[in-house]
Amino acid sequence: MADSYNYDMQRLQQDAIRRAREMQSRAQAAVSQSNRNIPNPPGANQARNNAPSSQRSAAAPTASPAEKPTPQHSNNTGGQMVPFRNLFDTLFDDSERTLILVLMLLLIEERADTGLIFALLYLVL
Repeated sequence: MADSYNYDMQRLQQDAIRRAREMQSRAQAAVSQSNRNIPNPPGANQARNNAPSSQRSAAAPTASPAEKPTPQHSNNTGGQMVPFRNLFDTLFDDSERTLILVLMLLLIEERADTGLIFALLYLVL
């Protein structure tokens, strides 16, 4: 009896470690993707344009075809909704996270225990 309990506990711990590593790798991938989508600050472009042409060619990074950013669709509001679109894409990219969000909405509508809702919110983050 004690052996099966220890085995189950070890299995649960290993599963938790595996899921934590998966979430960490997803988070790192999302951070690296969001860093690629951030445009350069305007001051950096002015400093590069004021440099002599020999320095400008050395400072210009060469982008490989594999690292080309994906084109963003333009919005009628002048691109103000792009951060929100990226936020929604990030939230709904993972099916488990989407399921938890839907469950949270249902529980909020049913006025369920706020402790449970906050626990689910913690899982989403």
